[in-house]
Amino acid sequence: MRYFHYKLSEGVWGTNPYDAVRASGSLLDPSGYRDGDGYRIAYVTGDCDPDDLDAVWDVSEITESEALTFAQTLWEDAVVLADGRISQTPLTEPS
Repeated sequence: MRYFHYKLSEGVWGTNPYDAVRASGSLLDPSGYRDGDGYRIAYVTGDCDPDDLDAVWDVSEITESEALTFAQTLWEDAVVLADGRISQTPLTEPS
């Protein structure tokens, strides 16, 4: 499983890199984890290079361990599931 860490174009709102990732022949599947600054993690399939994406989204590829740490700062009971996704609580708006 590949993980991207990114923000929306305007921080907590705006466009996301989904269409740009798709145009590269890959797929971006956002998780429910997002922090108060608008940063999120998403699951990525394909060979998309985050360096090829617009800097407005501040996209970087992170490891499974980094993705889990990010998730656990928002929900301490998060775990990596067998398919590589991270367990999650229902979506809530960041405070």
